[in-house]
Amino acid sequence: MKRTSHFLGGLCIALLVLSGCRKDPDTPAVIGPVLKLTVRPLWNGLAFDKTQVHLTPTAQRVRPTLVKFYLADFTLVSGGTEHQLFDADLFDVTNGPLTRVLSAPTGDQQEVRFGLGLPPVLNHRDISTIPPNDPLGNNSGMYWGWASMYRFMLFEGHFDNDPYGTGEPADNFSLHTGLDTCYRTRSIPIDLHIDADDTMRLTVDVDIAKFFINGTDTLDLSQGAQWHGDVDYIDVGLKVATLESDAFSAE
Repeated sequence: MKRTSHFLGGLCIALLVLSGCRKDPDTPAVIGPVLKLTVRPLWNGLAFDKTQVHLTPTAQRVRPTLVKFYLADFTLVSGGTEHQLFDADLFDVTNGPLTRVLSAPTGDQQEVRFGLGLPPVLNHRDISTIPPNDPLGNNSGMYWGWASMYRFMLFEGHFDNDPYGTGEPADNFSLHTGLDTCYRTRSIPIDLHIDADDTMRLTVDVDIAKFFINGTDTLDLSQGAQWHGDVDYIDVGLKVATLESDAFSAE
């Protein structure tokens, strides 16, 4: 199993627009071609700032304070050939973009595939067999001990229902997706050429504003601001998981 120890760096730099490729000579040594994968948080297409209060499509004021999630089975597809870059990694983009430096395949990549959360084979692993500092380890803060599985996305913050209000929103929201039924996969066309001697860049944007609307559904926090795997209210978790997955886009 490829583990995220294959990552050779985690650099904070400025889920989805795939950026144009460019060479970058200042890169740690890796085996084979180099791909710098940046996961970048946005709000309505602009850089996300956790200190700002935003207005949602349901006219609620929100200030997200935690956006932390797993991406799994991150794979580039060239023709009929698939190349998995990692099986799972954890991204906390609350404070801005994160970058991973990866070994990548050469050639024309036409598609990127990944999951938001963890597939069942990883979601049900015995955590006692995993090093604590691994993205799936106990120090990740993502394990639901009572459910013997993981949380996929932690989305927390403050909100209120007064679109004309000022100051810090008074109410709290805490939405933690998880359970196998909340795992979502994406398959996105790209146009990415990787040469053997180049360092290329791939930027994955996640627009947090789209956690509240995807064109067909909306999230109204006044109708449910808390979800932590309660199967009696699974519809809330399923809706949130789909909205969050749809917030990743690519060009």
